[in-house]
Amino acid sequence: MGAVDIGTTVVVVLLAATVQSTTGFGFSLLAVPLLSLAIPTELAVVVAATLGTLTSSAQAIGERAHGDRPTILRMLVGAAVGAPFGLLVLTVASNRQLKFGLAAVIFAFLIINLRGITIRRGSRAVDLVAGVVSGVLNTSLSTNGPPLVMALHARHLAPRVFRGTISAVFAGTGVITLGLFLASGRFTTDARELLMVAVPTMVIGYLIGSRIRPHIDPPRFRQAVMALLVATAAVTLIGALVAH
Repeated sequence: MGAVDIGTTVVVVLLAATVQSTTGFGFSLLAVPLLSLAIPTELAVVVAATLGTLTSSAQAIGERAHGDRPTILRMLVGAAVGAPFGLLVLTVASNRQLKFGLAAVIFAFLIINLRGITIRRGSRAVDLVAGVVSGVLNTSLSTNGPPLVMALHARHLAPRVFRGTISAVFAGTGVITLGLFLASGRFTTDARELLMVAVPTMVIGYLIGSRIRPHIDPPRFRQAVMALLVATAAVTLIGALVAH
């Protein structure tokens, strides 16, 4: 990889990790489209999915005693079903099509959050469907959070149970995704080189976020992140429209 690619990766991962550490969301929604401005979207997905699996696994270990195991199992079964289809999308879709997909997912996330769209009642079927959609999104775009969050909010779980459950599902889905990436040869030389600089950069970003978190106004910072996501989605969409 060139110096520009590596430098862009460092800046983007640092920004996304700081935002994630500060607000609790936004890593892949920011990292993948911004990385795809400098590197192929397919490569950006592999890098972001790997980083996301590392962080979610650490969180899952810390919260392992609090997850709702039946819900975790149902969602992971769904993710195992959906993940191969997402890998197929990643394989057959063009860089331009993947950018359109990224923009669509970010805009959907923003609409859901800004309009307060929710699922009124959780169920086993909702868990399974959320898992399937999550599996498809994770292997294709590394943006699998929205369906899981909506499904778990519908169950009205206690905060600690919610964190334990979603971190376990993120970790499990990530392991499934990385296994498919490994089996399909996605960890290329370029991916390994970028991950060597991205992993320590992500750690630094999380440390920065933990330091600034007590000194910010959460509602205003969240609004700023939402505005950044709007800009990111718009740039991604424009990039897809002008791509050949």
